[in-house]
Amino acid sequence: MQGMGFFYTPLPLWLTLGSWIVAAGLLALVLVQRPFSRLQDATLQHVWLGVIVSVTVLWACNAWFDDGPVIHLLGATLMVTLFDWRLALIGTAASTGLAAVVLDASWLSVATTYLLFGALPVGVSTLLQRLSNAWLPRNLFTFIVGHGFVTSAAAVAAACGATVLLEMALAGGHINVPASFTRGSLLLGIGEALFTGLLTILITVYKPAWITTYDVRRYRLDRGPRV
Repeated sequence: MQGMGFFYTPLPLWLTLGSWIVAAGLLALVLVQRPFSRLQDATLQHVWLGVIVSVTVLWACNAWFDDGPVIHLLGATLMVTLFDWRLALIGTAASTGLAAVVLDASWLSVATTYLLFGALPVGVSTLLQRLSNAWLPRNLFTFIVGHGFVTSAAAVAAACGATVLLEMALAGGHINVPASFTRGSLLLGIGEALFTGLLTILITVYKPAWITTYDVRRYRLDRGPRV
């Protein structure tokens, strides 16, 4: 795991090209579906841009753990909760690019970073939130716990796990995962859950209209202030 950090470490050509092709295809698929129609309200536009900037700040505050990968808070689950998976994919792509500029990273590895720490958490969050909608009781408590705390922690776990698996593939077999990386990943998952969960609580109480992905009446969130 020596020196691994996808913004900085040179990656194999096949992985670099493959990541850019997959990322470009994914974003093209999203753009064809006209995702910005959800942002017709000026206030929601400002919220979406503000979340992108906030997530970029989170990404810029990363941490190394011995020889393990760089990890940081993701913010992907919050984007999915507020704006749906399409705008979340675009938003995390924008945050990845902005963070690369801030951190003076190599653009060759940006696509791989985006897929691991942007697209994958968005996909996991979307799947778990849809399962929550389908199987859990429709009330405010389950909405906050499911969409805010549990989903965000699972998204971080998926990103960290995928990072280790990719390193194993690049190393050609077994690797020694530093204990500090395991502890850091656990703390990161807890931090992500608290960050996303607390913001979900505040938004559902004070600004429920910012949650554009669901009918707020399903979760009895229609009593708060509107946009």
